Amino acid sequence: MKNAIVFGAGLSGHGAKELLEKKGYNVFLIDDKTGIKSEEGIKIIDEQKIEFIVKSPGIPWDAELLEKADSLRISVISEIDLAYRYMDKKTKIISITGTNGKTTTATKIYELLKEAGFDAELAGNAGFSFAKLVSDGKEPDYVVLELSSYQLENDPEVHSHIAGIINLTPDHLTRYNSLDDYYKTKFNIFDHQNENDYALINLDDKEILRIISENKDIDDKIKAKRIFLSGEKKADVFQKDGMINVTDHNSQLIPLMKTSELSLKGKHNLENILFIISVGMILNVDIEVMKSFLSSTKPLEHRLENFFEKGKTVFINDSKGTNSESTIKAIEAFGKSTVLICGGYDKQASNKELIDKIAEKVEFVYLIGQTSDILEKELKDQKYTQYKNLKTLENVLNDIKDNLDFSKEQVVLFSPATSSFDQFKNFEDRGRIFKELTNQIIGDR
Repeated sequence: MKNAIVFGAGLSGHGAKELLEKKGYNVFLIDDKTGIKSEEGIKIIDEQKIEFIVKSPGIPWDAELLEKADSLRISVISEIDLAYRYMDKKTKIISITGTNGKTTTATKIYELLKEAGFDAELAGNAGFSFAKLVSDGKEPDYVVLELSSYQLENDPEVHSHIAGIINLTPDHLTRYNSLDDYYKTKFNIFDHQNENDYALINLDDKEILRIISENKDIDDKIKAKRIFLSGEKKADVFQKDGMINVTDHNSQLIPLMKTSELSLKGKHNLENILFIISVGMILNVDIEVMKSFLSSTKPLEHRLENFFEKGKTVFINDSKGTNSESTIKAIEAFGKSTVLICGGYDKQASNKELIDKIAEKVEFVYLIGQTSDILEKELKDQKYTQYKNLKTLENVLNDIKDNLDFSKEQVVLFSPATSSFDQFKNFEDRGRIFKELTNQIIGDR
């Protein structure tokens, strides 16, 4: 029997293990918390003939087990590559990445395709194992893959019929040698495409355009037909004067719908929607189906989620706001009458633009988590005084209960601008606890 190692026992790891076992492999599942310990895994590499290792996205490349594998020239692949190896090649891949908005965009593309009658599945970083999908024997017409930079690091062999980078902003700086290393990793999503495929290019993102213009090798490897998107200027799919316009397959300009008719609000969601529409146009989704979907679809949980109201005050759960750029866009979506709750794990990223936006747009700020003292100092330096540093969500919500005038039209926006790992398991856990505490402390609607 052939031997393989799966390194990491998350969703992707368990999916990979199941698929490999169905293909006749003896699988060693290495995970320091729930599987075989890494130290034992190194011994297994020495004692067994291992054909390859499937690495889960969160495992760093300098892990001792991977360095051992490299010294023995044992190949390391991703769960995405493993799934693609066994996937029915009649299935077409739609791949989406970006710093912010990729889960919403990928999920809504999948939902649109289902609404339009396509046989489609969602997998990847959106929380569904691609390998599990293949193991289950599903052979859809389309698989929509959300791909993180971690999943794109070793340049998976996936051939994407449609691929796009939504945006690029600073993130994961502890993982990469430089910001450009992180950005360039995202461009691996266009590898393995050909002239019959489509590359979605956001003309409004300066960093995407900069990477393409400064790196001829990256520009050259985008072989697919480029579809240009913009919320500011004329393109293949663009917004102008409150109207979204598209170019059909006959190069005719079609006014699709007013931005005021979109159910997903805010500038950041307009960016996501341009990608959703682009995929719909490429795949000839009926215009009326697209308009109906975009006017009625609901936000995903933890992403600008309107979940609670007290008087005229609306509570928004944006726990997925895990970097400054995401929170800045959330602030822009709601404007001046915003009470912001932010802070969390210290990713050692710059907060300058966030602090500037808070000073410009936000009425009051509550600070929590590991970065609360850092943010407090930076707010003081900006001479911004409308804040409280209360450290925990429970303290914040008790203060809101005692001091906020709920008869005022305003938004309480929980958008932390960083990761959750100082006080919570993950952003989902953080958002769930925020919603639970809001209901418990603030009381009846």
